[in-house]
Amino acid sequence: MPRFPERLRFRRWGKWIILGFVGFALLGTVSVEVTSQNDFCNSCHIMEPYYTSWSQGSHKNVDCVECHISPGVNNFVSAKLNGLGQVVDDVLNRTSTKPSASVNELSCLRGGCHTTENLEKRVINTGVFKFDHSKHFNKKHLGVEISCGTCHSHVKGVEHFEVNTAVCINCHLVGSPMLVSGDASGKQMAEIHFLPRTEGSAHSAVPPRVGNGEKVPPASCTTCHDAPKGEISFGGQTFEHAKFLSFGATCESCHEGVTATPPPIDDGRCLQCHTYGVERALESHEMHKVHTTGHHKIECFSCHGAIRHGPSVQAASLETFDCNRCHVDQHAVQRRTYFNLSDTPHGPSAQDSNPISPMFVAHVDCTGCHTRERPPSAKPDGGALVKVADPASCDRCHQAGLGERMIPLWQRSTRALYDEVEAGLRRAQAEGRDPASLAKTRELLDLVKADGSWGVHNPRYTQSILEQARQAVSGGAK
Repeated sequence: MPRFPERLRFRRWGKWIILGFVGFALLGTVSVEVTSQNDFCNSCHIMEPYYTSWSQGSHKNVDCVECHISPGVNNFVSAKLNGLGQVVDDVLNRTSTKPSASVNELSCLRGGCHTTENLEKRVINTGVFKFDHSKHFNKKHLGVEISCGTCHSHVKGVEHFEVNTAVCINCHLVGSPMLVSGDASGKQMAEIHFLPRTEGSAHSAVPPRVGNGEKVPPASCTTCHDAPKGEISFGGQTFEHAKFLSFGATCESCHEGVTATPPPIDDGRCLQCHTYGVERALESHEMHKVHTTGHHKIECFSCHGAIRHGPSVQAASLETFDCNRCHVDQHAVQRRTYFNLSDTPHGPSAQDSNPISPMFVAHVDCTGCHTRERPPSAKPDGGALVKVADPASCDRCHQAGLGERMIPLWQRSTRALYDEVEAGLRRAQAEGRDPASLAKTRELLDLVKADGSWGVHNPRYTQSILEQARQAVSGGAK
């Protein structure tokens, strides 16, 4: 048996050991209780916007831990240990400015919250968007397992865990990677290009099913929207979508380009969150698995960027008819005179006989001189409100009154030379001179007349054309 002094020493230390265990248990219990309070989540300044959105959202009566800690003792212990690590990081000023948090669907389906049966029956139709939960449960696309957190997030203003409808575009309207570029050595780089796709299009970026038999989400407009009801005023016209659809018209017959081409995904996106490890980039399906589930859940937009869709990017044929289908090169002569583009593919001529307009060199475009509005009544057959050239526009760059003095001078000298050459052409035709020279003269005169500015677009170039015409009519042109 232990001697009396040893038993006394054991009792003295044993008491402190027992008190230490009891104190640790009490401290742990208090810590767990305190860190489970909603106010504790707002004790870190980087959590303020998330706390504010939660306190004003539809889940404001649900405790943070109910959603962010999945059911189960192991999940609870793991979350608390992870929280302890975050406290240490915060004390040492190592806290990231980009916190990430995941909500497992098990939390959404815990007792007293949502149920699978009720959600699968829930079909949403706001009049603008349609959504059927049953078509998204237990589905997978491009390696992404669709869960509640795939669509629901805290990115919609102050609403916490709300749906940003732009996330639908990533699955429904964007195709799989079309191109992975490489550097000069042929090494594969993490630059992935996507293309918008159209349902049923022969040029669709994604086939109906991918290689593993996985069905591709539909891309037709009516998957997410119904046609607007009632009359709509657009461009001064009133019409109804129902009438167009009754004749078998498709949405694409008026609306094209409703989805902008997504920006490429490159290594730079990774560096927005990571400071190293980009060289260990995974295959796309594995990358999706890491970043859409577990503790590394991030928004789709963090990698894919904001993919624009809708009126801001669409080209509605009702508004933007392709006039060039009939009016081909409507202002080609004016552009050729002003830019002085040669017939060769080498750009503007630098020869003295074909001088470049100094205003073109100064980057003055058409709107620099065409500033005065001409009402439709001035040209009833056209009925268009256009902007015509105004001598006063010269005053913005030159001394006051330059346009009023110089434009009439240019036009009088141009018309005088034009009339002189045209009179010579008539005499040459009557004398039966070389037809080729006469045709060349007529071509040059028609160019000056078609330009319509009588030298204003490019005085020196117009003068040069008329000099060439005069030489041609005299038989000097080769």
